[in-house]
Amino acid sequence: MVNDSIQAEETETTALLMSSSVSHNESDQLQKRTGTIWTAIAHIITGVIGAGVLSLAWSVAQLGWVAGPLTVVAFAGITVVSTFILCDCYRSPDSEYGPIRKRSLLEAVKFYLGEKSQMVCGIFLLEGFYGCGVTYTITAAASFRAIQKSNCYHKEGHEANCGEKDQISTILFGLLQILVSQIPNFHNIAWLSVVAAVMSFCYASTGLGLAFAKVLENKEILGSISGVPATGVANKIWSIFEALGDIAFAFPFSMIVLEIQDTLKSPPPEVHTMKRASLFSILITTFFYLCCGCFGYAAFGNNTPGNLLTGFGFYEPYWLVDFANACVILHLVGGYQIYSQPIFSLADKWINQRLPDRACTKKFTLKLPYLPAWESNLMRVCFRSTYVISTTIIALLFPFFNQVLGVLGALNFWPVMIYFPLEMYFVHKKIGNIWTALAHIITAVIGSGVLSLAWSMSRLGWIAAPIAMLLFALISLVSTFLLCNCYKSPDPDLGPNRNGSFLEAVQMILGKRNAAVCGVIVGINFVKVGIVYTITSALCIRAILKSTCYHYQGHDAPCEYKISNFILLFGLVQIFVSQVPDFRNTKWLSVVAAIMSFTYSIIGSGLGLAKILENGEIKGSITGVPTSTSAEKVWAIAQATGNIAFSFPFSLIFLEIQDTMRSPPPEKATMKKASVAAVCLATFFYLCCGGLGYAAFGNSTPGNLLTGFGFYEPYWLVNFANACVILHLVGGYQVFSQPLFAMVERWIAIKFPESVVLNDIYSLKIPFLPTMTVNLLRVFFRTAYVAMVTGVGILFPYFNQVVAVAGSINFWPIVIYFPVEMYLVQKNIGSWTPKWVFLRLYSVFCFVMIVFAFIGSVKGLISERFG
Repeated sequence: MVNDSIQAEETETTALLMSSSVSHNESDQLQKRTGTIWTAIAHIITGVIGAGVLSLAWSVAQLGWVAGPLTVVAFAGITVVSTFILCDCYRSPDSEYGPIRKRSLLEAVKFYLGEKSQMVCGIFLLEGFYGCGVTYTITAAASFRAIQKSNCYHKEGHEANCGEKDQISTILFGLLQILVSQIPNFHNIAWLSVVAAVMSFCYASTGLGLAFAKVLENKEILGSISGVPATGVANKIWSIFEALGDIAFAFPFSMIVLEIQDTLKSPPPEVHTMKRASLFSILITTFFYLCCGCFGYAAFGNNTPGNLLTGFGFYEPYWLVDFANACVILHLVGGYQIYSQPIFSLADKWINQRLPDRACTKKFTLKLPYLPAWESNLMRVCFRSTYVISTTIIALLFPFFNQVLGVLGALNFWPVMIYFPLEMYFVHKKIGNIWTALAHIITAVIGSGVLSLAWSMSRLGWIAAPIAMLLFALISLVSTFLLCNCYKSPDPDLGPNRNGSFLEAVQMILGKRNAAVCGVIVGINFVKVGIVYTITSALCIRAILKSTCYHYQGHDAPCEYKISNFILLFGLVQIFVSQVPDFRNTKWLSVVAAIMSFTYSIIGSGLGLAKILENGEIKGSITGVPTSTSAEKVWAIAQATGNIAFSFPFSLIFLEIQDTMRSPPPEKATMKKASVAAVCLATFFYLCCGGLGYAAFGNSTPGNLLTGFGFYEPYWLVNFANACVILHLVGGYQVFSQPLFAMVERWIAIKFPESVVLNDIYSLKIPFLPTMTVNLLRVFFRTAYVAMVTGVGILFPYFNQVVAVAGSINFWPIVIYFPVEMYLVQKNIGSWTPKWVFLRLYSVFCFVMIVFAFIGSVKGLISERFG
């Protein structure tokens, strides 16, 4: 159905283009494309290295030496992914040779996602383009003023009163833009982009050189891991948010990717040229960003100015500061046009459609000295002049550089850089939901278990711990590949019966008796995951309060808070979230949770690395933490094994995720790809978090990396990471609860088919959320379930011990035994064949290992509760 609708839409769009007065093919012939990889690079660098680069030193100063550079690299990576996705959406149906071109992001959104999405995207785009114009006007005026002040300070001394007003400079830049804005379109400004790109390199290099010279003059690298201190928690949080907005503003060019791609000549296919140009440009700009941001912060530390070239950290050599600011102005002349031309093009098209044969739209030739002749008309001159005047007025009213950058960067980064490109790519490539599968799996895999891995590594040592992680990752991957073949039966590829859950598959393939046993184990597993996630979330909430308390009252302050209150709070949130009807309605929750899991894993790894650098050594040993007796060492190893087993739990919900896939391509193929990608990513993060945590703390490694207070500073970063854990576990709790909800509610509905109370459906509309359907059974059962899980969490709030028991209690039956048995039946594998023998030995080996882990974990839990 999806493929048919896409095909119908493409046919309809093609017909519309064919019937228009100037078809796309005709316009292609009229508009000669001459762009190359070098003009594309010039356009991109002009669009990327803009006003944002000047604020990066201030942004790094707010975030500190760990979070600052990591954030810049993260935004660069996001920009690369976003541009590559958009490049594939330029032509359709084929990305390389498709006859239908989308000349702008707005055209592409309309084509792939419809008019309603186009209207929403249009609002964000207009805000982004217009905001860039305002910001570039503010920045250019600040650079004009900086040149005047620099000369004044040089002549009158650094303490002289050289205050200059921005208004005249702002108006001058506006007048210049009124003239330059009469350039007809993108195809006519390649020369301007080249000049602007050269200027951007000039002032970025100058700023970098001045900062490096300042570092040499200081003879030390200033700054700290936690960044600039603030007078209160709220002020620190706001400055961090503003810094993130500034960095987001420094990577804005996804808005104009398709406009730039539309200037390229073909062959070779535009998509290849644009991807190469984008990658090359972003690598260069990220290098400059890191250099400017880091050297600026190293030079000025807590006194880093908001604008590196106009905040007067540098007074001499004054002529070089003046030259750099002149380059900024010249660059922003071109940058303003890069972000204004799409609006001008849109307005020209709209006006020509509404007023086709009027005097005001009649073209005339405009000839300026030393420049090529341009075609224009009265409406173009009036609209573009009015537009420039309006941006100039806004710049006069709000001449606040860092604050305006932060607001604009935050407002449209996600919709323009992430949401719309991804949604279009899904439709364009007809992807069978591999990304949503990946999000569900990552949400399930990278859970609270990752926080205990450093402790587990400390018990096993540098050799056994990584081997154990890789072994459990391999076991999980084998299990998922076995389960892929059990989704359809009797034939794994053609069906026709679908097994939408683990329990359905066991019943269909192994019979009702096995299904009854499996049902008990599955129910216990879902409950224990809910308990662990509840305890972990409560620990994180408490850790946020303790971290803030330690920061302001000292590390020895009595910052104790009762955990049961936070367990109750998380339970109340889950009562509400649990009313989401089913797995298909949790895609958005899984995407948010997956992003959060990556965020706190990266922060944990970064903090561990920073601690290693601070220590100046890698701690830990081959044998792990020493114990007083051999028995204690054995129990510690068993508990660590259980913790690692808990970190790879998603086999249980594998078939529920596979059941959300659309076909074609076959669900099995999509799910195998998603599983390999997810397990590889998760294992990489596990090794990083566990390894860096153990290397940082050695024998003192805390049981929970983010709540055990190995890290006190930067307290705001620890708090942010714990907040990400909480958000992730809100989604993770649902990923493991929804299958149980569905199973019980389906059983009750079958037993009592005529019950109005149990089966009547009601619509529930909550502000800012999609309409949900509820019934009394769902409300009462799910509320009772969450209450029960919350109660158990209050009775046993012991993180490592509960994680270990939870990991070992049903790892073997769920991950090993039932998948192996179903695969043997499904594939009709005969007894004593090589494959049969291998799978049986594999099952026995895993059983022995998990029994060992279970005994040690139960012993640890009993000791913690009653010892």
